[in-house]
Amino acid sequence: MLRFVTFVDGSNLDGVLKHLNLRVDDYGAFYRHVFEQSVHYWGRTFADGARWPTAQHSRIYWYVVGKMDEWDLSDPKAEARLRARFEMNPRLRDAYIEDITRHAPDLPPEKRIEEAWALCFAETREWYDNKKRALERKKRFYHGVQSATDFVEIRQEGHWKVDLLHHTVNEKGLDTSLAVDMVALQDTYDIALLISGDADGIPGINYVKGRAKHVGVAEFRRGSPADFPAKGASSRLKIAADFVVQVYEAELLRRNLAYRAEPDFHAQSVATGEPNF
Repeated sequence: MLRFVTFVDGSNLDGVLKHLNLRVDDYGAFYRHVFEQSVHYWGRTFADGARWPTAQHSRIYWYVVGKMDEWDLSDPKAEARLRARFEMNPRLRDAYIEDITRHAPDLPPEKRIEEAWALCFAETREWYDNKKRALERKKRFYHGVQSATDFVEIRQEGHWKVDLLHHTVNEKGLDTSLAVDMVALQDTYDIALLISGDADGIPGINYVKGRAKHVGVAEFRRGSPADFPAKGASSRLKIAADFVVQVYEAELLRRNLAYRAEPDFHAQSVATGEPNF
């Protein structure tokens, strides 16, 4: 029996579904379809149409963000540190001063910096609170997915490193944890399927291939197979893998494994940087 294990970079999967404007509710059925396609493409690559052993989808390891930088923005010391950074960043500071001047042209120059900082800090608090709520929604959603299925294991290995004043997050840890586990768990599978777009996983792919494991990479595409008569361009990750699994938007919709995200759902996802669970 061939044992398949799927390693999922949650952020990559979220990004793919957003790009295709798709929403998935039943991830158990969704991953079963991906597994079936994986067996098909593996067979085309390695069996050349001949019979092959029964395939089993042993486990899905789904790597997601579980925490973020913690700031107590009600603490005057935290505000003072941010204020110092704000005043040392001329581009950011002057942009807020310009905004204040545009809305209150009669405000004395000596008060503009205070108002600029007050506006920046208020927007920063609102942005940070929204990110915390988004993370809690994600964690509740993933807990529900794991509770509803027997073969999905959610690994909250990722971390959001936040840039408060610029209202951005930089994700850390997901790709590294995935690559480490793919090597560490090599005795539990014969074929590893990756849902990831990160080329940092290539050394791990090459390592397990050297231990007689097969590695596939899932590629999600718009349309249907008929829309792709020729082979597309290959990324470094797909070149490193043994085979590529094509998952088509049209098939997901036809099988009711996904549906169109409504415009407000997509807009909110883009605005917050997170899926609207």
